[in-house]
Amino acid sequence: MPSIFGIPLIGFIQIVIGVAVVSFVLIKYILRPKKRREGQYIINDAHIIVGDGSELNHQYVYIKDGIIKEISDKPINIKNVQVIDASGKTLMPGLIDCHVHIQGLNNRSDADSDKFLREQIPEIFKEKILPYGITTVKDMCAPRHFIYKLKKEIKAGKIVGPELLVVGPNFTAPDGHPANTLGGDNPWIRKEIAIEASTPKEISDGIAELKKDGVDFLKMTYQGGDYWYFNKKMQIAKLDKSLMQQIIREGKENGLKTTAHAFYKKDIQELLEAGIYGIEHGILDESLKEDDSIIKLWKDSGAHLVPTVNAMTYEKDPSRLVNNIHNLKILYDAGVPIAMGTDNMIEVMSGDVEHKELAYYVEAGLTPMQAIVLATKNGAEHLGIADRKGMVKTGMEADLILLDKNPAEDINNMQFIDKVFLKGKVVFSEKAIPVYNIPEYNYPEGVNEMCLEKTDGSEERKLDLSDFAEKKELVQTISHNGTQWSHETFTVNEQLSATKWHYVRPEDDTELTATREDDFIYVKGTFKGKPQDKKMKIGNGLWYQMMDLALSAFVKSDEEEMLLYSIGTGNNRGAMNLGEFAAKKLGTENITIDGKEYNCQKVSLVLTMFTWAWTGLYWYDTESGQLLQSGERKGKSEKIMYTAKNIK
Repeated sequence: MPSIFGIPLIGFIQIVIGVAVVSFVLIKYILRPKKRREGQYIINDAHIIVGDGSELNHQYVYIKDGIIKEISDKPINIKNVQVIDASGKTLMPGLIDCHVHIQGLNNRSDADSDKFLREQIPEIFKEKILPYGITTVKDMCAPRHFIYKLKKEIKAGKIVGPELLVVGPNFTAPDGHPANTLGGDNPWIRKEIAIEASTPKEISDGIAELKKDGVDFLKMTYQGGDYWYFNKKMQIAKLDKSLMQQIIREGKENGLKTTAHAFYKKDIQELLEAGIYGIEHGILDESLKEDDSIIKLWKDSGAHLVPTVNAMTYEKDPSRLVNNIHNLKILYDAGVPIAMGTDNMIEVMSGDVEHKELAYYVEAGLTPMQAIVLATKNGAEHLGIADRKGMVKTGMEADLILLDKNPAEDINNMQFIDKVFLKGKVVFSEKAIPVYNIPEYNYPEGVNEMCLEKTDGSEERKLDLSDFAEKKELVQTISHNGTQWSHETFTVNEQLSATKWHYVRPEDDTELTATREDDFIYVKGTFKGKPQDKKMKIGNGLWYQMMDLALSAFVKSDEEEMLLYSIGTGNNRGAMNLGEFAAKKLGTENITIDGKEYNCQKVSLVLTMFTWAWTGLYWYDTESGQLLQSGERKGKSEKIMYTAKNIK
């Protein structure tokens, strides 16, 4: 057999083939596309809000293993790392909310609580909290069975959510808040969220139990007397002063700082004198003067304030909101440490509450940057985690927000979030507002006016359609007991989505003009005597400022559900903000008005932020799309509120 170099020919051929195969595999391996390193990012050319009031321009940030490894004014070159172009964008610390409630208060057993934790909480965090840049929270009252488990699940990475600090059950007097308010008709909740104490032993035993459970803070309610629990006026009992002092004293002895729910100046003075660490809510019964003696006491004590201004919009007494805003600025100027807290009920609200809280701080007289510091550096200091959170600095945890616009220039720019990082991982990236196939809508020929009357006759809504065909313009007038209350003009497109809106309400000095330009709504004018100049992002969303009257276009479409947006003008948390609503077709139903029967498409409408609080119901004529009747649902009962008059 022929040979080469003394090797049989067939053996030589096998060697050559083997070398070729190995060489091919080696070359393919060397030239393979390099995978990006997971969890590593370089953010290029960002404007940075540090968190302590300072700013940096054109910075490059390297994130690895959940930590900010490097910040430089020169490009950072590391191979196979995901690069994010942040030119024209702002990078800032994640928001820290020092007063929230992740409650699950509809639960009535351990099993209910476990199901809520397993089925609802991950989605709540994903959809309602993280997209708003909230990366750390302190829960102030939740069922212990639930909140301790949630904290462990988040820490272990089994649930993606903001870092969670907890207080456990609240100390309160027997029949105090939250025992007989949140837990009033739910024995399981009452036991889970409150330690109702009337003796020193109950206090000592409670502190020992909470320390064993690993809580981060102690919380007590130090308030008595009248208390509005939503629309129900109640009497709540107040802790004895000696027991309040014992909680603070023994808490310190056990390495636990105490914070207190308090509304009244006298109570807060007693808390400050006793050495309290934190005051939740603040002085609501009085607007402080700059020389009030309690201000010096407060500053000298070192006690922190968590003001929850936005929550005061729920209070029956409007002076509480006024006092809270005023006192926030007085105490801030005096040097009292303040950290952002909202009282956000995370189960049913969303992170938009935190953005509104910041806007209230600016309304109080703080600059946007000062407000941001309260929600970042100050929040971390209040929670005792400032060594690793609250600022964009080398060595800090990479809890970050990347925004399209700079909130230090305008606090309303907080709404323009592009990405959110939680411990160095992107947990939110901006998604587009849904687009729906809504056909062109025209009111029936010959219909120049529509009228809806409240069932008790106290209110009338008239819609003038005479300029609709030519100008796409509608005029709505609302009268209370025969006297004109508000007047508004809508210019709309073919789908009844507004392009311009003018609103006048003389009785409280309100006059607003809003115009849509591309992805934004610009609002200027006066609301309740206060100047307004706002910019609201809506993208491709439907601006149904006419609300129920605009849903006629939805009724004539093939869509079964859709989201829409409207600017609030009432007395609640939605005032002067762009609210998101969800409309859903419920099927057809026959109704009778003035002896005539109509076949109607029934539609429900909820505010997505408060789906639990209110459901509007509307009946539209299936043939014309006209609104014929409206009402609301509470529980299983439905109530008719308005009925059409003089239907054509």
